[in-house]
Amino acid sequence: MNKYYIVIAVFMLTSMSCIRNSKKPGREYMADMTNSIAYNAGSPNPIFKDGKTNQLPPEGSVARGKYLYPLADSEYEKAATMIKDTFQFTKEEIAGEGKHLFTVNCAICHGDKGDGQGHLPQINKFPPPPSYLTEPLLSLPDGKRYHTLMYGKGMMGSYASQLDNRERWLVLSYVRTLQGTSNATATATTTDSTTTK
Repeated sequence: MNKYYIVIAVFMLTSMSCIRNSKKPGREYMADMTNSIAYNAGSPNPIFKDGKTNQLPPEGSVARGKYLYPLADSEYEKAATMIKDTFQFTKEEIAGEGKHLFTVNCAICHGDKGDGQGHLPQINKFPPPPSYLTEPLLSLPDGKRYHTLMYGKGMMGSYASQLDNRERWLVLSYVRTLQGTSNATATATTTDSTTTK
């Protein structure tokens, strides 16, 4: 019987040592897990001159995989000749991811068919944007289209923060397919430019 009392006493003492409150925090078996050696984000930091843990990247540095667009907002006309699509997307990528990105980011105004009859124009929140299926957007150079995605144009805002470089070209490739299905002869030159990259 005495053995059982000893086991119960040991069990109770051990379980009581796990109870923590502000006055009795218990024992720290791995102090580094409780009190981190590293500085927390947003906390003061005496190591840096400005006393902040969060630091801006060094001036002129470029994040890995980040695309630096070479033109300013005012250089829309230059974009026609300077900006070229360097990607070769498969039909599956354009029909899958390209269509999805277009639907999520563009179709609410431009419509699923690219005809400018999206949800927002239909409920009179915005005037309808120009249709991709008619001029001048039908023959607009890819560079100008890309520049518009970077900086916005008219009532359309910039999509530089929503879409990365590859995604922008994927959306534009999907727009080309919308234009090709409606008027194949007018878009022969733009369709050829995607296949000869």
